[in-house]
Parts: sequence; structure tokens; C-alpha cells
Amino acid sequence: MSFYIGRRGWQIVDKSGKRNKIIYGLLLGLLIITFPIAEMGQNWLPQTLVPAASITGWYAMIAVVYLCFLLMVIDCLRLMNRRIPFVPKVIRDHDRTPKVVAFLMLGLIVIILIYGTWNARHPDITHYELAIDKKAGSMEQLRIAMVSDIHYGAIIDAPRLNRMVEAINELQADVIVMPGDIVDGTVGQEEFQILIEIFKQMNSNYGTYIVPGNHDRWIRSPDLVQDWEEAGIVVLRDRQIKVGDCFYIIGRDDPGHRRELGRKGLEELMQGVNPSLPLILLDHQPINLEEAEKNGIDLQLSGHTHMGQIFPVHLITSQLYDTDWGLLTRGGYHLIVSSGYGTWGPPLRIGTNPEIVAVTLKFAR
Repeated sequence: MSFYIGRRGWQIVDKSGKRNKIIYGLLLGLLIITFPIAEMGQNWLPQTLVPAASITGWYAMIAVVYLCFLLMVIDCLRLMNRRIPFVPKVIRDHDRTPKVVAFLMLGLIVIILIYGTWNARHPDITHYELAIDKKAGSMEQLRIAMVSDIHYGAIIDAPRLNRMVEAINELQADVIVMPGDIVDGTVGQEEFQILIEIFKQMNSNYGTYIVPGNHDRWIRSPDLVQDWEEAGIVVLRDRQIKVGDCFYIIGRDDPGHRRELGRKGLEELMQGVNPSLPLILLDHQPINLEEAEKNGIDLQLSGHTHMGQIFPVHLITSQLYDTDWGLLTRGGYHLIVSSGYGTWGPPLRIGTNPEIVAVTLKFAR
């Protein structure tokens, strides 16, 4: 990729002066090496500089990827023009055309990165309304607020969490659920306590329920799990709970946390559950859908995919999962996959939007 970009760029500056060639080489070299240097620098840079270095590295990497992609598009157009000429000769043969095209590409990349940064900080509220053909005691409907893949850390910090909590509280949900990746890897004890204090401000009628995702390393610490519970936030790690004698919430562990033993099978996990009541499953990754469908799950809530987060990764995630975003219905089984609230890696959202999900379940009377 780097060789291809370098070679195509050199063809543009080849007829320029020596000074322009040196500037081009320095700028391209800086763009290419920024990401690996930023990643390696996390081991020796002062901790206060690591987030900024990491973000700079990610931006540089995405810029390289998009630059390569745009160059490939330009080269495809050139090949097409050779077979079926459609570019006016005066433009094709003009000495400044390569430079103008190069500046347009760089400008487009800058615009894309600015838009992606802005988009990542402006989540949508996505609404779903589903009918469940079961009675839920005296309850006629249930309003669920779901937020997944927050990735709390250096990028998704306390001010952004406060805005998230405000948006969730405005939904006036009966229950709040978080299907994994609440934290971006490991955070310090002080940051973890800030997170819990913010989450304690969320309001609902039946409480907040969370399951671990693949980035939630706090699940390995019994003390941190206890901190959640003491804050009134229920951690459902391969266990289920009956809520208000009206419905069940079943939470699964992420398969990555128990590679040796494996997580419990859903049939084992649901022992003692009354299947005549609505069954809501929290599972970070939208996998093993047949297992959920077989065991009578009415609604599964998942995240993990980020819907690719950055175009064109969505083209890959859409092939890896039955659905990487939105609603999937098979008979009485419903799956909602969220694109998530936060970001992993680059703080960008290109071709996909962050979101908070609001689900209204209507029950049989």
C-alpha cells in the first residue's frame, strides 16, 4: 500500500524541482510511519501523551488507507478512459491535471476525516417497536433503552458519558441494558469509580443490567464486579434474572473471557425460567442465533460490530454476521444489533452512525 502510494505520488512530483521531491518524501514518510511509531510509543511515552499520540497515529493510518483507495479509483478511471475516452483531451493532457487531482484527493480526505470526527460525537436515537405474543403479567408494554460499545476511556470520557446519560434519561425507559464493551480495555480505579458514579445517575423503573464484552477486562476482577452491584447495576455474567414477575433478562458472558472452560450453554443458563413470560437475551456478539431461537428467546440485544465503524469495513461485517446492524426477525425471535455509542481505535464514524437504541415491546393482553 505504501509503495503504491509512494510510486504514484512520485510520478506527479518527478518533473518538479529537487525541493518539491524532498518535501514530498518527508511528508509521505511522516504519514506512513506515524501509526507504528504511535503504537510503539505507548510503552515509553509519558502517560499523558499516549492518547494524543494514539489518536494521531490512527488518523494517519486512515488517511493512508483512503489515499490508497482514491488512487485505485483514479487508476481504474484512467484504464476505462483508454478504452472508452470520456475525459476531454484538454484536461487529460494538461500539465497541471495530476497536481490538481492530487490536491482534490487530499482535500477530500481532510473533509472525510473532519466529518467522521463530528459524526462520531453526534449519536442518533434509533427507535424500534415490536410485538411479543406473550403476556407479561399486568404489563402491557416495556420501554427499553439500550446502549452498547461505549468504550469508556481516553476518547469516550466523562463529559461524553454525561451527555449519554442525559439522552438515556430523556427516553424515560422502564429498563436500561448495556450489552458489552462498556470500557475500552483497562482503566484505572479512579476512572472506574467516575464511570460508576455517572451510571448511577441513570433513571429507570426496573434498573440497569449489563453483560461483559470482549474489551471489558473489569470482569476479571471480583472487586470491580462488586462495585457495579453495590451501585445498583446488575451484572449478568451467564445468569438470568426475573424482573417484576413480568419478564426475564438473560445475560451471557462473552466467549472470549472463558476460552478454556467456555461459557454456559443457553439451555443450561435458562434452567428454571418460565418460558411463558417474555425472554430478553443480552449477548455482546450477535452469534449463535440458532441457539437463541431454539430456546425460545423473544428478543436478543447485541452490539460488537460497530457496523464496521469506518467505510468500507461494513462490507466485511455484513458478511461475517447474519446482520451487523438493525432488526432481524425469524418467527417469534427478534434480534436487534446496535452500531454502538463509542468508537474503538480511531475516533471516527464514516458510513455508520453512533446510536442509543430505544425499544418498545408490546405484550399480549
